[in-house]
Amino acid sequence: TDNFLLDAKPYEVFLGIIIGLCGATVAWLFKHFHGHVMGLYRKLGWLSDDNAVQRALLGSFFIVTLGMLFPQTMFWGEFEFQAISTLSPTSTLEHIWPTSGLIGWEMDSSLKCFITGVAKMIAISWTVAGGYRGGFIFPFFAAGACFGRAITFIFPIIPVQLACLG
Repeated sequence: TDNFLLDAKPYEVFLGIIIGLCGATVAWLFKHFHGHVMGLYRKLGWLSDDNAVQRALLGSFFIVTLGMLFPQTMFWGEFEFQAISTLSPTSTLEHIWPTSGLIGWEMDSSLKCFITGVAKMIAISWTVAGGYRGGFIFPFFAAGACFGRAITFIFPIIPVQLACLG
Protein backbone atom coordinates (compact mmCIF):
# COMPACT_ATOMS: atom_id res chain seq x y z
CA THR A 1 0.00 0.00 0.00
CA ASP A 2 1.07 3.55 -0.56
CA ASN A 3 1.85 5.55 2.52
CA PHE A 4 0.84 8.93 1.08
CA LEU A 5 0.53 10.55 4.50
CA LEU A 6 4.29 10.32 4.95
CA ASP A 7 4.67 12.26 1.70
CA ALA A 8 2.55 15.16 2.98
CA LYS A 9 4.31 18.48 3.16
CA PRO A 10 4.26 20.40 6.46
CA TYR A 11 2.20 23.23 4.98
CA GLU A 12 -0.45 20.70 3.87
CA VAL A 13 -0.72 19.33 7.40
CA PHE A 14 -0.88 22.87 8.82
CA LEU A 15 -3.56 23.85 6.28
CA GLY A 16 -5.56 20.75 7.25
CA ILE A 17 -5.35 21.75 10.91
CA ILE A 18 -6.53 25.28 10.12
CA ILE A 19 -9.45 24.03 8.01
CA GLY A 20 -10.38 21.54 10.75
CA LEU A 21 -10.37 24.30 13.37
CA CYS A 22 -12.55 26.45 11.10
CA GLY A 23 -15.01 23.57 10.76
CA ALA A 24 -15.06 23.04 14.52
CA THR A 25 -15.73 26.74 15.06
CA VAL A 26 -18.62 26.69 12.58
CA ALA A 27 -20.09 23.65 14.34
CA TRP A 28 -19.78 25.37 17.73
CA LEU A 29 -21.47 28.51 16.40
CA PHE A 30 -24.28 26.45 14.87
CA LYS A 31 -24.82 24.59 18.16
CA HIS A 32 -25.27 27.86 20.01
CA PHE A 33 -27.48 29.45 17.34
CA HIS A 34 -29.72 26.38 17.18
CA GLY A 35 -29.92 26.38 20.97
CA HIS A 36 -31.26 29.94 20.84
CA VAL A 37 -33.82 29.03 18.16
CA MET A 38 -35.02 26.07 20.23
CA GLY A 39 -35.03 28.33 23.30
CA LEU A 40 -37.40 30.70 21.48
CA TYR A 41 -39.78 27.84 20.71
CA ARG A 42 -39.53 26.67 24.32
CA LYS A 43 -40.24 30.21 25.59
CA LEU A 44 -43.29 30.43 23.31
CA GLY A 45 -44.44 27.01 24.53
CA TRP A 46 -44.55 25.71 20.94
CA LEU A 47 -42.51 22.52 21.31
CA SER A 48 -45.55 20.33 21.97
CA ASP A 49 -47.56 18.72 19.18
CA ASP A 50 -50.53 20.87 20.20
CA ASN A 51 -48.73 23.86 18.67
CA ALA A 52 -47.35 22.17 15.57
CA VAL A 53 -49.00 24.63 13.16
CA GLN A 54 -47.62 27.74 14.89
CA ARG A 55 -44.22 26.09 15.14
CA ALA A 56 -44.20 25.21 11.43
CA LEU A 57 -45.40 28.66 10.37
CA LEU A 58 -42.64 30.44 12.26
CA GLY A 59 -40.04 28.08 10.83
CA SER A 60 -41.41 28.45 7.31
CA PHE A 61 -41.22 32.24 7.53
CA PHE A 62 -37.45 32.07 7.98
CA ILE A 63 -36.93 29.18 5.53
CA VAL A 64 -38.86 30.88 2.71
CA THR A 65 -37.30 34.28 3.38
CA LEU A 66 -33.79 32.82 3.22
CA GLY A 67 -34.70 30.79 0.14
CA MET A 68 -36.00 33.83 -1.70
CA LEU A 69 -32.82 35.75 -0.92
CA PHE A 70 -30.37 32.85 -1.38
CA PRO A 71 -31.89 30.19 -3.69
CA GLN A 72 -29.00 27.77 -3.05
CA THR A 73 -30.27 27.31 0.53
CA MET A 74 -33.53 25.64 -0.47
CA PHE A 75 -34.43 22.01 0.18
CA TRP A 76 -32.07 19.30 1.42
CA GLY A 77 -29.24 20.37 -0.86
CA GLU A 78 -29.06 17.25 -3.02
CA PHE A 79 -29.94 19.24 -6.17
CA GLU A 80 -28.25 22.42 -5.02
CA PHE A 81 -24.93 20.68 -4.27
CA GLN A 82 -23.98 20.49 -7.95
CA ALA A 83 -24.71 24.19 -8.48
CA ILE A 84 -22.81 25.11 -5.31
CA SER A 85 -19.74 23.00 -5.99
CA THR A 86 -19.40 24.19 -9.60
CA LEU A 87 -20.48 27.79 -8.89
CA SER A 88 -23.18 27.37 -11.53
CA PRO A 89 -25.65 30.21 -11.98
CA THR A 90 -28.85 29.92 -9.98
CA SER A 91 -30.73 29.55 -13.26
CA THR A 92 -29.58 25.90 -13.21
CA LEU A 93 -31.74 25.27 -10.13
CA GLU A 94 -34.76 24.04 -12.08
CA HIS A 95 -37.00 23.36 -9.08
CA ILE A 96 -36.75 26.89 -7.67
CA TRP A 97 -38.74 29.86 -8.92
CA PRO A 98 -37.71 32.53 -9.41
CA THR A 99 -34.36 30.87 -9.94
CA SER A 100 -32.46 34.07 -9.27
CA GLY A 101 -34.29 34.75 -6.03
CA LEU A 102 -35.40 38.26 -5.18
CA ILE A 103 -31.96 39.88 -5.40
CA GLY A 104 -30.23 37.91 -8.16
CA TRP A 105 -27.88 36.15 -5.73
CA GLU A 106 -24.94 34.34 -7.31
CA MET A 107 -22.04 32.62 -5.57
CA ASP A 108 -19.21 34.42 -7.35
CA SER A 109 -16.88 35.39 -4.50
CA SER A 110 -15.52 34.00 -1.29
CA LEU A 111 -17.75 36.27 0.78
CA LYS A 112 -20.90 35.27 -1.11
CA CYS A 113 -20.04 31.58 -0.74
CA PHE A 114 -19.52 32.11 2.99
CA ILE A 115 -22.79 34.04 3.35
CA THR A 116 -24.65 31.29 1.47
CA GLY A 117 -23.15 28.69 3.83
CA VAL A 118 -24.24 30.67 6.87
CA ALA A 119 -27.72 31.19 5.39
CA LYS A 120 -27.99 27.44 4.71
CA MET A 121 -27.09 26.68 8.33
CA ILE A 122 -29.70 29.16 9.57
CA ALA A 123 -32.27 27.53 7.27
CA ILE A 124 -31.30 24.10 8.62
CA SER A 125 -31.85 25.29 12.17
CA TRP A 126 -35.31 26.73 11.43
CA THR A 127 -36.27 23.64 9.41
CA VAL A 128 -35.45 21.27 12.25
CA ALA A 129 -36.85 23.56 14.96
CA GLY A 130 -40.02 24.07 12.93
CA GLY A 131 -40.64 20.33 12.99
CA TYR A 132 -40.18 19.70 9.28
CA ARG A 133 -39.09 16.34 7.88
CA GLY A 134 -35.45 15.68 7.34
CA GLY A 135 -32.52 16.40 9.53
CA PHE A 136 -29.09 17.89 9.67
CA ILE A 137 -26.79 15.59 7.73
CA PHE A 138 -27.47 16.08 4.01
CA PRO A 139 -28.25 19.79 4.29
CA PHE A 140 -24.92 20.23 6.10
CA PHE A 141 -23.17 18.78 3.03
CA ALA A 142 -24.53 21.71 1.02
CA ALA A 143 -23.44 24.21 3.69
CA GLY A 144 -20.02 22.56 3.81
CA ALA A 145 -19.72 22.85 0.03
CA CYS A 146 -20.42 26.59 0.33
CA PHE A 147 -17.69 26.96 2.93
CA GLY A 148 -15.37 24.80 0.84
CA ARG A 149 -15.91 27.02 -2.20
CA ALA A 150 -15.23 30.08 -0.03
CA ILE A 151 -11.92 28.52 0.99
CA THR A 152 -10.93 27.77 -2.63
CA PHE A 153 -11.24 31.46 -3.47
CA ILE A 154 -8.74 32.24 -0.71
CA PHE A 155 -6.49 29.20 -1.23
CA PRO A 156 -6.76 28.25 -4.91
CA ILE A 157 -4.16 25.50 -4.37
CA ILE A 158 -6.85 23.42 -2.61
CA PRO A 159 -8.67 21.22 -5.13
CA VAL A 160 -12.37 22.10 -5.41
CA GLN A 161 -13.40 18.45 -5.01
CA LEU A 162 -11.50 18.19 -1.74
CA ALA A 163 -12.85 21.49 -0.42
CA CYS A 164 -16.47 20.64 -1.25
CA LEU A 165 -16.45 16.98 -0.28
CA GLY A 166 -13.82 16.96 2.46
